[in-house]
Amino acid sequence: MTGDERCPSDRIELADLVCLTGESSIHYADQTIPHERDLAIVALLGKAQRGGGLEQLLDLIRPEVEAQTLRAFGVRMASLAVRRAEPDLLRLGLLAVAVASLRSRDRRDDLLALAPLWRTASLLRLDPSHEFTAAAVELPGAAEFLLGWVDRTPQRQDLAEMGFRESTDEDGFRYIADATVFRRILEADYARRPRIIRLLFARQRRRWLRENGFD
Repeated sequence: MTGDERCPSDRIELADLVCLTGESSIHYADQTIPHERDLAIVALLGKAQRGGGLEQLLDLIRPEVEAQTLRAFGVRMASLAVRRAEPDLLRLGLLAVAVASLRSRDRRDDLLALAPLWRTASLLRLDPSHEFTAAAVELPGAAEFLLGWVDRTPQRQDLAEMGFRESTDEDGFRYIADATVFRRILEADYARRPRIIRLLFARQRRRWLRENGFD
């Protein structure tokens, strides 16, 4: 079923997006895994997939709110997929980051989030290229973004180079973000941009530095 034929229960309403708003994505990213918010986002993505509503979901996402939360969810699912050896969690995380990339103002953040997902596919003994290609087929709008990652050199796909490391917490395996590496990547990219672009992203840069204790 498509369009108006979709079952009303499968339509995405604004109320369904509550799980993507609220506390900042920075705080959500650091919560224990799994968290009740993870379960709600899994339900939201499942509803979008069942009802063919991924495009509808895109219409409701804002770059600095829901997209950031989806990106954090993707990294969290990369960790949980390793803990539970569940490829479907990896695929949900990859879908979330792909959706976020279509509403982000700066895809650099989305690219960083792909590194743990790529690594998780290897840890689960899956073919990372196949997983990313399958996600590109499911969400064609993000195909260029996802396949661009596949075509990167191994060094540019490296977990540490993208600001993450493998670790464990009291609940098990977890990817940990290295804010120092993130800052280096952010500042190097920011310095290369034309002045007018730097002015446009100045507020976002200051907020990131403040939230990560650098300012």
